[in-house]
Amino acid sequence: MAIIIFGTKARVVADDGASKQTTTCRYCGELTQMEPVRNKRYFSLFFVPIFPLEKGEAAWRCPNCKKLFLRRE
Repeated sequence: MAIIIFGTKARVVADDGASKQTTTCRYCGELTQMEPVRNKRYFSLFFVPIFPLEKGEAAWRCPNCKKLFLRRE
């Protein structure tokens, strides 16, 4: 009996197309440089991401609290 485990999983990856933005985090209140990231969804096989399913949502990530804030493109 063969068991194949597959599905999707979201991962946060760096967005090289945008530059960092210095602002105050709305969650932790720290003045910091927000990192541009994308929240991509991947097809996974045995819990290993194989290929991306979508371009992903653009977001800013606070390096202190790791909270994501969606951004407009």
